[in-house]
Amino acid sequence: MRHAAEQNESQGHVPEYYEHSIWPALIGLGTGVALTGLFLLLKGLIFPGSLLLLLSFGAVLFGFLYHDTKSWASAVSRSFGRIPRDSVLGAFPVDINLTIQIVILTELLLFGGAFGMYFAIRARFAFWPPPGSPILDDFLPRIQTLVLISSSLLIEWAIWQLKRGNVGAFKVGLIGTTILGSLFPILQLGFEWPHQILNNILTPATNFFGASFYLLTGIHGAHVVAGVIAYGYTDIRAFMGQYTAKNHGFVEATATYWHFVHIIWLFLFALLWQGSRLLT
Repeated sequence: MRHAAEQNESQGHVPEYYEHSIWPALIGLGTGVALTGLFLLLKGLIFPGSLLLLLSFGAVLFGFLYHDTKSWASAVSRSFGRIPRDSVLGAFPVDINLTIQIVILTELLLFGGAFGMYFAIRARFAFWPPPGSPILDDFLPRIQTLVLISSSLLIEWAIWQLKRGNVGAFKVGLIGTTILGSLFPILQLGFEWPHQILNNILTPATNFFGASFYLLTGIHGAHVVAGVIAYGYTDIRAFMGQYTAKNHGFVEATATYWHFVHIIWLFLFALLWQGSRLLT
């Protein structure tokens, strides 16, 4: 069966897993369930909220690890949801499925610990944010949210164009995604943080809310910068002609990482801006 698959690939046949991916649907479903659980937590419904958060985390983690820890029943199921291969500068093809899974798993643990710290601090206060905390203006965060949503949609469109053989449209979408991604740290580090710190609206020394705010948004911002750098590297390879319908694994892996960063931002936006307003 493996020989037949290799023969089909050598004859120009594109395997199914090059055309379809389970991750957009799985991550989208997990995000919806997780946000519902987060909303219930903010409303004080601890048990159902925690249960939904655990279910969403478990579903995504199970999806990432399943095909590397189990024997699949057929060739179709073995390939379903896989990221296609990638080869760099003519080197041998590299399967980066396991790599991106390990990356996402470590990021889940990192942000899980950060959110756990936030909730542990928050639980020590009768009112949150603590007295003296400002009501944060969410104008720029809304723009940042729009930027991330638009960039996630644009990169998926670009990958879809590449799979259809439209390399020109793929490059346009890829560059557009990089530009949109770059806007996020520019808005955060160039406008929002300086405005709040220089005007003494909210600083890391204001109180526990200020400290946790800059810690969480700082960790997330660093990951956004890492994603932009990855897209910059991807842009260079794209204009060197290294991506085709059968060879674009790094693009898909970067897009998966970018979607994850986007999802984390939705949690931060809900907790640090909208969530704080719900409970004040």
